[in-house]
Amino acid sequence: MTLPDLEGAAACEPEAVPQGRPGADRLISVGDIRVLFKLGRTAAYELTHRPEFPAPVRVSSRCLRWWASEVQAYAETLQREGAQGRTRRAATRDTGSPAAVSRRITGTVRAARTRKEAS
Repeated sequence: MTLPDLEGAAACEPEAVPQGRPGADRLISVGDIRVLFKLGRTAAYELTHRPEFPAPVRVSSRCLRWWASEVQAYAETLQREGAQGRTRRAATRDTGSPAAVSRRITGTVRAARTRKEAS
């Protein structure tokens, strides 16, 4: 995965890069994260709140950005872990019987809302 180069996102980035970062690194928005991971808005925000996701940089009171290099490293880690999981599952799966095909629920499971009773 590579980060897109969006001209619109560069307009709201700060001019100076804080010290300790190479000059090629840049701050990216949640919109860039959505494009990189191919996620919707809610899923992208849920991803950024994971404990293992890189820490955000507060640009202003309501504006968060992430270092592109850290997000790229996180994406590569996810790809590596996914590839390892796929090979591990393929090696242990019994392909002889149709019952061996694993059916699993993906995504977040949430409690269903209860309906309000009519008065």
